[in-house]
Amino acid sequence: MGKKVDTWTWFIARYEQQGYKSLNQFAIATGLQKSSLSRYFHNQRHIPSNTLAVLCRELEVSPTELLIAIGEKVK
Repeated sequence: MGKKVDTWTWFIARYEQQGYKSLNQFAIATGLQKSSLSRYFHNQRHIPSNTLAVLCRELEVSPTELLIAIGEKVK
């Protein structure tokens, strides 16, 4: 089994794969606050459902993939 990647590292890798060079650039593109993004991907705050759709679109992942990446149990 592969090494588990932490949520923040996964997030940075995904936004870089989409061509974003920084958290600031990603935040501007999505209209989300950098502090909120940090809290979501450091598992300090749950991602609201309306924000989940924005993140999935920009990161080009399914909701299931995003939820698994942040450590949510998905059935």
